[in-house]
Amino acid sequence: MTDNQITRTSLKGMTDEEKKQRRKDKQREYMAKRRAEDPVFAENQRRMVRERATLLRATDNDFVEKHKQQCYINNQKVKAKLNDMRERIKCMDSFILLENTA
Repeated sequence: MTDNQITRTSLKGMTDEEKKQRRKDKQREYMAKRRAEDPVFAENQRRMVRERATLLRATDNDFVEKHKQQCYINNQKVKAKLNDMRERIKCMDSFILLENTA
């Protein structure tokens, strides 16, 4: 059996949720591969997503609020990482200063 050959697995022992997740994963892999191989299809997908998001922003206030909340949470995570990196840099600078004075 070669490395690039796909092996099939049995679905008998899986629950309905596992089967649904497996189908979802396979579809995600297929679409990612198709977008990577076909630039026209990829551009069409991006265009449709942009248009749908524009429509939702114009008509659905819940979508706008959810997006704002997601951005706020993401910004908090980025700020926390940034502050952590700043603390690490300070520790490294103080360690370097200690090494240079010793």
